Order: sequence, then structure tokens, then C-alpha cells
Amino acid sequence: RLVYLWGSIGVLFVFFVRKLEESPQWLESRGRHEEADVVLTRIEAGAAAQHGPLPAVQKPQPQPQNPVRRSGPGLLKDRKFLFPTILLSILWITQTIGFFGYSSWAPTLLAAEGVSVEDSIFYVALTTVGAPLGSFLAAMVTDRFERKWCLVVFGLIIAASGLLYGLTFTPVLIVVFGFLVNLFERGYTALAYAYSPELFDTRGRSLGTSIAYGLGRLSNAAGPLMIAGIYNGVGYEAVFIFIAGTWVLGALVLALFAPATRRRRLAAEAREKQDPVPAAS
Repeated sequence: RLVYLWGSIGVLFVFFVRKLEESPQWLESRGRHEEADVVLTRIEAGAAAQHGPLPAVQKPQPQPQNPVRRSGPGLLKDRKFLFPTILLSILWITQTIGFFGYSSWAPTLLAAEGVSVEDSIFYVALTTVGAPLGSFLAAMVTDRFERKWCLVVFGLIIAASGLLYGLTFTPVLIVVFGFLVNLFERGYTALAYAYSPELFDTRGRSLGTSIAYGLGRLSNAAGPLMIAGIYNGVGYEAVFIFIAGTWVLGALVLALFAPATRRRRLAAEAREKQDPVPAAS
């Protein structure tokens, strides 16, 4: 009960929502130019107070009077939007089944194979130490290397570590391989959160990432049932082969079809250095 009570503290976030600034670019895309100007002016005032006077605002370049285009399910007709949505859906579905299938079932499966419930829970608890370290590892590599290939490498390491975890009953090896799964999975998830929005423009970013991530969460309803069926129908080892297979599938799809984004980020950073202050709305 205390666990659920602790989780409910998140409801306090609603009291801080009003302090969040809306994206001026998003407001502009909706034709809400005055609101965009107010938000941008407030952001610039805060930057000036913190860093000193800002460079003079450049005169806006004339833009064609295009009609305001709203995002919505109709964007799925656009291949530039549909392709990354499908790609990221595969990423998040394989991540969800691969990790939550492992983390949810590992103690139960170990206990079913003769490891005591107390020992299995203790082993799994030790492996979770790798989770915060995985986030730190992601922070170290996310801007130094191509995120696509980081995800591929992390996914393959998770597959190998998870498979070895399921094929050993030596306590030390259970903890070591479980630690590696948690380490690289948390790093994988952090990298995926950073990589996902890079595949969309501003107009389709929220919708695309929402669809992909939502399908990933939805797959968690089917994943445990699939694992239960595999365990009852085939056996213990087959479960971990299946879980490793989901990670390998995700890594292969990323390696073959995912676009690289590092050069795009570097180009954006170069433009920001040349023109650090956006034109007034």
C-alpha cells in the first residue's frame, strides 16, 4: 500500500504545469502569433537577466503566407511522417516486450526453476543497481556518438546478457548478467527518448512520438501473456530466447532503416552559434 501511495505523489505535478512555457514555435504553427511573441519575450527577458544583454534582434525575413497547417491523424498519409512512426513503433514495442517481459517474469521464472522466492527477489533487486548507472552511461555517449548506433549496440548487449542470464543458475552470474541488462536497458531507453523526436519536424513531433510510444505501452498487455504461453508450451530457456530475439529484432530494424541524426544536430548547433537570437515573432 505504501508503494502505491508513494506513486500517487505524482499528482502534485498538476500544480506546476502552469509554470511551464509553451513552445513559441508551436504557437506560431497554430497561428497564435501574439501568444508566441509574449512567450518568446518572456524567455528572452529571463536569458538577459541571467546572461546579460542579448545581441540585437535581426530583422525577420519575409515568409510566404502559407495557410496554418494543423497536425492530426491526417499526417499518417505523409510518408515523411508515416515511416518514422512505424520505425519508432517497432523500437518501443520491442523495448517494452524485451524489458518488461524480463523484469516482470525474472523472479517468477527463477522461483519456478528451483530458486527460492527470497533468493530470486534478492538477486533481481541487486541487478537493479545497474539502472541509474545506465542513465549515466547514456549521458556520456548520447552527444558523442551517433544515437542510432548506440541504440543498436546497447540492444545487442541486452539481448546477449539477457540470454546468458536465463541460461545460468549460478548466483554470481545471475546478478552479473542481470546487472548488465538493467545497465544497458536504462541507457537504451534514455537514448530512445532523445532519438525519437529527432525523426519528426515540429508539426508532427508530438503526434508521432505519442503514437509510437503508446503502441509500445499497449504491447505490454500482450507481452506477459506471450511469455506465459511460451513458458508453459516450450520451456524456461525458450522464454529468454524469445526476449533476446525481440531485442535483436529492434537492433536490426534500427541498423537497416533508422536514419542518422548526429550531423543534423551538429548543423543545427552551428546555425545557433551564428544566429543565437531568433527573430521577433
